[in-house]
Amino acid sequence: MGDLTKNKEIQENMSDSRQLTTLVKELQNAIRNVQSIEDYLTRLSQAKNLLGKDANPLTDEIDKNKTLLNDSLIQMGKFVSGVLDSIEITEDELDNAAKQLELFTDTKEDAIIYAKKELKAQVEDSYWHKYWTGILNRLDN
Repeated sequence: MGDLTKNKEIQENMSDSRQLTTLVKELQNAIRNVQSIEDYLTRLSQAKNLLGKDANPLTDEIDKNKTLLNDSLIQMGKFVSGVLDSIEITEDELDNAAKQLELFTDTKEDAIIYAKKELKAQVEDSYWHKYWTGILNRLDN
């Protein structure tokens, strides 16, 4: 396989993993938005005297849908994380990433410190945990 083909595959793999990582991170924003709905329901409850009991079926429906939405978002997050974690990280990809990190930092020791910091923030057996572990293995050799 030529270097050009390898580089293209590495870029596509990184693009996929970054796209899925963005989806995982955006899940937190979506869940915060569901919390905003909860806050709105609280305000509706406080205005119960003004709104009357005709509002109860509507608030109950919103509450039910909010709960379903929250549960669905959590399930989607687990699914996306599972797909991300199943992406294979190639040896070439890790070799290139380790080289790039060394170029990005002042010294090899700085690269190792950076990689250890990133690794520490990852969930074990996740895509990014495997990625940073692979980079660290290369930098330590």
